[in-house]
Amino acid sequence: MGTNFSTCFGRVLMFGSALMVAASVYAEDATMVADLNKPLKAIAQKDRSAPLLFAAYLKMTPPPMELGEDFNQSTIWNKMERWDEVSKWAQANSVMGEALIAAQSAPVFGLQYGTKGVDQAWVKAGVTISFGDGANDGRMNCNYFRAIRAIGAYATAEMYRLGDAGKFDDAFAIGIAYARILRQVCEQNMLEEKLFALENLAENLSIHRDFMWGNLDRLPVEVMQKVALKEYSFLKPADNEKLRRLQMPEGDQIIAAAVLNRALKSTGGNIDPEQFAQVIGEYELAVAPLQSFGTQEMWRRISTVHGSLEASDEKLKDVYDDWWRRWKLRPDSVMQKTSTELSRTNPIKYGIVVTMVRDLARAFAWRDAVIAQINGTVVAAGLCGYYKDVKNTWPKSPERAYAVSIPKRFDFDPFSKSDSKIKMVPHLKYRLLTSRQAIGTPFGPVWATGCMLWAVGANHEDDDGATHSVDGSVGDLVLWPPVRALARQEGLLK
Repeated sequence: MGTNFSTCFGRVLMFGSALMVAASVYAEDATMVADLNKPLKAIAQKDRSAPLLFAAYLKMTPPPMELGEDFNQSTIWNKMERWDEVSKWAQANSVMGEALIAAQSAPVFGLQYGTKGVDQAWVKAGVTISFGDGANDGRMNCNYFRAIRAIGAYATAEMYRLGDAGKFDDAFAIGIAYARILRQVCEQNMLEEKLFALENLAENLSIHRDFMWGNLDRLPVEVMQKVALKEYSFLKPADNEKLRRLQMPEGDQIIAAAVLNRALKSTGGNIDPEQFAQVIGEYELAVAPLQSFGTQEMWRRISTVHGSLEASDEKLKDVYDDWWRRWKLRPDSVMQKTSTELSRTNPIKYGIVVTMVRDLARAFAWRDAVIAQINGTVVAAGLCGYYKDVKNTWPKSPERAYAVSIPKRFDFDPFSKSDSKIKMVPHLKYRLLTSRQAIGTPFGPVWATGCMLWAVGANHEDDDGATHSVDGSVGDLVLWPPVRALARQEGLLK
């Protein structure tokens, strides 16, 4: 029975959001790598944080446990198993703390693409973005992610160690410096990098609130007012409560355009089916979902009806232009509810475009989650300052702490529907609790006491903080009390 390539290709597309295809480029394509590095040309080494950080990383001693699911920034705290070993490891690696403090004010992270001209010590340590993985020369590898995770583990451990010693000013200085580094990584050029940084920054900020909760009775008022008014509010200079400075990734478009050129470059106006199938087939070898459903024969058949290089280039530009317009708009705007250019693209006529381009939906979602996490951390720190300043009493409303310990503009919920008629700022939800309240979380049910602060989540509806998800995709995004800390209190987490 003959293959129905429309059906087959449709099945391939079901896996599109999981593909790493858009982050592939041929190792020998020096022009491509040069294009990816163009934004760095005008930035001196001294203005990049990556050189400072990775120089310190090369000097660090190995952590007492292997980095992974059981040992990472979110599992480290001062009552974990083997905390004494982890604390001593953090203390012994002050070189990284010094680097974080020095690097946090750099304009950019500034890690180059490719390994040409890179110190071999960096290559050996894996603090690079390389091309080629042994099986496929075109694979882009963000090797440096592991180093960033290790630095995050250090920052969390050192934050808790300094907190145990009562050095809260120093503890927050280290923690916030690492958060600023993650904010810098958010501006790297590839979607894969942006998603990594956004997700890790959201998690890191939740860890800061865990730290506040665990040390609530010991937090100095002046320190909490400082971090709320002057530190968390400025993870990146000129950022505001809406994270307006965050840029959409452009590197994937550069790479997709290069693949289009390779696959569709024709002689005499005709696409070469063999070349077309070979280019896409090479990517299939690197991606398991495509290997299951895509065949070179299918791609040869698609080549007979595929759009020209010029038409495909134009379609690629249209897809990115559409995303750029949406990137600047609120999530509840009318345009966000309309179908995207990508969703309207014919998956056969523009098969390579649809295959190469990963939908930016996750980046949009995590951007909003990070805005909520930043704003929630600012407000939570201010609430803690108020609590300590007013005889261990939570305010009836965050408004009572405005100016003194909470910058008013950061009491903003990116998920709430705006009301242009009355021009009201959509504030984060807050309630002073008279009794404990149950919250459904990924860790299990927990109980909140004192007060609650939450964002309404991606459904734009207030679920009263009854259900929490880390990105606000299900129910609300509870910001205070921190649900991980509550889960630890109740024995749901070690």
